[in-house]
Amino acid sequence: MSQQVKVSRSLEFLGDANQELNVKGYMNPEKINKEYNYTELALDDTNKYTPYLDTTSTVALGSGGLILTTAATDTKTCTQSQGGIWWYPAKKPVVEIKLQIDVITTVAINAGFTDAVSEGSATLPFLISGTTIADTCTNGVMFCFDTNQTTDRWYVVNTNAGTQAGTITANAPVAATDATLRIEIDALGNARYYYNGVQVGYKALATAVATPLVPYVGIRNNSAAAHVATVRYVRLWCDA
Repeated sequence: MSQQVKVSRSLEFLGDANQELNVKGYMNPEKINKEYNYTELALDDTNKYTPYLDTTSTVALGSGGLILTTAATDTKTCTQSQGGIWWYPAKKPVVEIKLQIDVITTVAINAGFTDAVSEGSATLPFLISGTTIADTCTNGVMFCFDTNQTTDRWYVVNTNAGTQAGTITANAPVAATDATLRIEIDALGNARYYYNGVQVGYKALATAVATPLVPYVGIRNNSAAAHVATVRYVRLWCDA
């Protein structure tokens, strides 16, 4: 019998194995894994999370996940970083974020990796006007949607040492509907982008290999109405 088990899809436990202890020995994964499901009683904004709240914007736990709500004033921003834990591109990090937006009018949203633990201003790491991409981070890879852009579809964006780029995808956000956004960075800093499990973009040398990153979600309103993003989970992996 082989001493190695390779699984190409999923490992499923049936019968008694589905309800009893089913692993013997010491589990010792080669990958580092971290998952945020927002099931705690209170957010630890000192050691675990780093929010930015623009005036009366709020970050709060809700029954469906983490709720980011912007102030009801034009250009107000609400962001959340899974701060304090750096993820190095040389270790091939992966971030997967499941979220939804209440409406897809007059709003901008970012999700992915940035080199800034906290965006301490009323801007997101990436904004789009027409087809022009602007960044406030120096290194990062993100999904970006901004209703100030020409076509209402997700962009895959990146910046490497302050040189930003972006490509529009064929996928449009849908109001009040969950979307799963995943970005994989390889050891060279190349990035692959996945929308609901399907690859939708690739950026060569997307971010500097030596610059650590943090997972990030941010929302900004482009009008005088408040906007809400609900983050279901954030999952992360990298080499040990």
